[in-house]
Amino acid sequence: MEYDMVKETILNTIKKYDLIGEEMHIVLGLSGGPDSVCLFHVLMSLAPELGLTLHPVHVNHQIRPGDAEHDQKYVEDLCASHGLTCRTVVFDCNQMAADEGMTSEEAGRTVRYGAFHDEARALEIGGVPKNMIRIAVAHNADDQVETVLFRLLRGTGPDGMAGMDHYRVDEEGYALIRPLLDVWKSDVLNYCEENRLDPCIDYTNGQAIYSRNRIRLELIPYLQGYNPNIKEAVLRLSSVASVDKDYLTSQAREALAVAVRIRNDHEVIMDGQRLQALGTPVRRRVIGLAFKEIGLVEDLTFAHFTDSDKIIFSDKPSARLDLPHGYYLTKVYGDVKAAREAMNTGPSCRMSTVTKADFLGMNLTKGSFAAFDADALGGGVVWRTRQEGDRIAIKGGSKKLQDLFVDLKIPKDRRDTIWFAAKGREVLFIPAVEGLLDRGRYSADYCINSSTKNLFLIEIVS
Repeated sequence: MEYDMVKETILNTIKKYDLIGEEMHIVLGLSGGPDSVCLFHVLMSLAPELGLTLHPVHVNHQIRPGDAEHDQKYVEDLCASHGLTCRTVVFDCNQMAADEGMTSEEAGRTVRYGAFHDEARALEIGGVPKNMIRIAVAHNADDQVETVLFRLLRGTGPDGMAGMDHYRVDEEGYALIRPLLDVWKSDVLNYCEENRLDPCIDYTNGQAIYSRNRIRLELIPYLQGYNPNIKEAVLRLSSVASVDKDYLTSQAREALAVAVRIRNDHEVIMDGQRLQALGTPVRRRVIGLAFKEIGLVEDLTFAHFTDSDKIIFSDKPSARLDLPHGYYLTKVYGDVKAAREAMNTGPSCRMSTVTKADFLGMNLTKGSFAAFDADALGGGVVWRTRQEGDRIAIKGGSKKLQDLFVDLKIPKDRRDTIWFAAKGREVLFIPAVEGLLDRGRYSADYCINSSTKNLFLIEIVS
């Protein structure tokens, strides 16, 4: 029976990749098409045994007027017949595509996964632990074949040939699973027919109007003329590439852990010599993982990784490679930094004029303030970042701020993020910055002396 075969295949996939455990909450993308309806039906049959709670989510893309509303009603009625409530999102994806300069397919995907994440976050807020939530999507084995071919046509590398993962943690930190990925489309259709599920059919899937449709309708039949089992061959290629990808990624994670010097939510600084010593496949995956940690999950191409090697092996102490979405890779003397541009708001400061007696009675933390002779200084003090011609007074003269930053080995890409107090081009006070400046720097001019009556006080308050 098709029923037993499909269910058994899904169960084997769940066990093999550890996709679902007992008592978990499954956010299920339910379009109403054969794949998602098949997966819904199988998961509902497993729910009592595993103690699962299903949370169906449907997105009406408003792309096929009339049909889209029919699909929505079908899904809502299907869920209601099983005692479930479906989260439905209605969104004009064509309008979004026009506004954002993307294809309607890209807009649809953005809205769908946004809806899945909204449901998952709602569960988490409601008290469900994040590790007990799964987002399930209904890609099948034919989808995997089309994905690999699509990537090959675009010039993918070995990791791209691995296709879609059965399990991965997405950019929001939720586990995304594909339990149907080992089931062929023909088996899905037979399953739906045998169980009288009567799913919705998107007739645009039979039109060669999208790249993926053309691959399915034109390219694969053409390739079958050379190899009738081309789909099975591509799927084997995907499986082999996936094993290699997993191994090399595990090696890259270990290498990254050793190479990292500093990591936070906007940058990962790595030992340049350790990166240079790595083999190319591992080194490039290390760079990919570093960017993934700070939010760049997609859009890194083969060309980007080739160019990243040029930065890593560059003799220039501040060589830089700009990447999509405001991310960049740069040398920091001997180290290499993966980073993203951040809003440069800097710390807050308070400026005031106080008497000498009041100042002596204040409880101030060393390094968090600077005080100058207010009468000698006068006004015009501002809080800003560097400008051309800035200098700081030192004993016996002055030094260009640029030269000071070089002497202190402050990375080139961080110099414009440092805030300080200045009067015109005179730098008065540069507070300590964690990881950059171990202590504050102060102008040698306008110093307090025995004749000082009033002090100009600069305090760092955040």
